[in-house]
Amino acid sequence: MRSVLVSLIQLGGMQVVIALTAVVRNKVLAYRLGAEGYGEFSQVALIALSVSVVVAFGLALSLNRNVAAAADSEERQRLLSQANGVNLSLAAFFAVVGVPLVLLDPALVGAAGLEPTPMVVASLLILVLFVPLDAAVKHRVAFLTAILDIAGMTSGRSLALAIGTAVTLPVVWFFGLVGAAVQLTLLTGTILVFLDRRCRQIGYRPWGIAFDWRVVRYLAGFGLASLTAGFAQQFSDLLVRSSLIRTVDAAQNGIYQSALSITYQVRAIVLGSVGSYSIATLSQDASREKVIETANRLLSVVLPIGTVALALLGLLSGPAILILYSPEFLSAQRVLPFLIAADYLMVTIWVMGAPLLATDRKAVWLTLELVFAGVRSAAALLLIPRIGVMGVALGYAVGTAVHLVLTGGYFFGVFRYTVSLRNAGLFLMGGVVLALMAFAGSQVVLDLRVQGAGVALLAAYGLLCLHVVVGVPAAWASVRRSLHRKAGS
Repeated sequence: MRSVLVSLIQLGGMQVVIALTAVVRNKVLAYRLGAEGYGEFSQVALIALSVSVVVAFGLALSLNRNVAAAADSEERQRLLSQANGVNLSLAAFFAVVGVPLVLLDPALVGAAGLEPTPMVVASLLILVLFVPLDAAVKHRVAFLTAILDIAGMTSGRSLALAIGTAVTLPVVWFFGLVGAAVQLTLLTGTILVFLDRRCRQIGYRPWGIAFDWRVVRYLAGFGLASLTAGFAQQFSDLLVRSSLIRTVDAAQNGIYQSALSITYQVRAIVLGSVGSYSIATLSQDASREKVIETANRLLSVVLPIGTVALALLGLLSGPAILILYSPEFLSAQRVLPFLIAADYLMVTIWVMGAPLLATDRKAVWLTLELVFAGVRSAAALLLIPRIGVMGVALGYAVGTAVHLVLTGGYFFGVFRYTVSLRNAGLFLMGGVVLALMAFAGSQVVLDLRVQGAGVALLAAYGLLCLHVVVGVPAAWASVRRSLHRKAGS
């Protein structure tokens, strides 16, 4: 339990820095571009991220799994070098094909619901450079996580984000939409420089390049599954948001993106590395006993933490939007409860889904991901003409619920794996608390009585979970030992 907590705390610390720097960037973007401009940039960035998913070729997940299971450092280097070769080859292909297409026919961006203005086209062209950098960052993070170099990877990435954000903020303020594209590219490049430096420190060549088709086929087994799933998720998101922009306007896409960004940052801080950590651990030992032990340990840690974090966000959604964005974005309060509910369900999906990949059940994992993408987009497209941006969020929640039912059914029925009664109780109790807090928070912007009562309830829930999971006396004794050690040093 201690090693799980330490690793998740280190990863969570990195995500705190990611969240804080994202808060600053989003605040500047919100004021500089407004809801409509923010919606336009979100769509432009989503196009680039969709291409990046293809260029990365799903090899982040493949590296996470196969590097963890590799016999020695030479084999790990060979896998990383192959990933670099695939990244650069595909990035060059998309640049050679995509840039002339956009220049010769700018109206193509209209398929994503965007007006082909010079600013939009220029932003897309700048993000051509972002694509291979983003794919390389995904590969480096997966590689370093797989070898459990958590401390080195998190410290380097955190420092890069802090420096990159400080340096690039004036670019956004002075150049607007184009500046936002420049910032995203420069920030990703800065992160890559620091991650490459960490790879060199521990004896690896971050930009070694190789083309061995036997190794590519080995990586592609998981890579193609991850690529297909990742592209399905990105494409369904792009399809749904394009429909939202065409049916309503770009400002509603900005409202949805603001709600999504807030929930993403909270989820990333407390839950974002659960899946990759689980896969890296189980790739070394995927026996039935190890899977059950790992799943129960992770759930007992992340369910209470996730409930408190997401419930607090729901309760304080009004102040959070005012602080992180502006009053123009307050209608995102209506969207947040559905996104918060979906993220809570996603915690359990990640924990139960990791053994599918660790035990080489790629087809099952991919099928579940494709069903999720299909249900999510179909529900959203049906609901958007009726309830606008709420339909996007509700579709996401419906897709996640279906995903959880199917993943849970496979986990219990086919794997014959079990989850402890304690964790089942934590899940149900957390769901009730989360629903109460999210609903209460969506009804007010700032009400000290409602929000004060909610904070008190969450504190009581947190103490109850602490008692159930580790025991309050044991937790207090651990704190005292830590304080004594610090005092002694």
